[in-house]
Amino acid sequence: MATPDKRYPDEVMRPGILPGILGSVAILLGLWLVGTEWEFAVRLAASILAAILVVFCLQARHRKFIANIVLLAAIVVIWNPVIDLITPFKALGQGWLFIELLAAAIMLWSGFSVKVATRK
Repeated sequence: MATPDKRYPDEVMRPGILPGILGSVAILLGLWLVGTEWEFAVRLAASILAAILVVFCLQARHRKFIANIVLLAAIVVIWNPVIDLITPFKALGQGWLFIELLAAAIMLWSGFSVKVATRK
């Protein structure tokens, strides 16, 4: 009895898992690296990984990911190190820490929830 060779058993894949995990780690790492020379690199990584997740959400072509696209686009803009938009938010104190934790959770959730159809 020969079984069919199925390299990809499902019709969907989750390409955003790795960028979601790495992006949330970068955002959380940014909590400890504020004011250091590594802050630029961490914010750049978080912004780029959020932009990658935006592309995966667009590839999913599903209505429920519109909220993900908007929230991830906000992360791309706010965490962009070239245009410093974080400084006014840091004045919020504890509120900014909550925003950073929320952004990390959004990236992690978006990475695990986005499914893209595989090509046949």
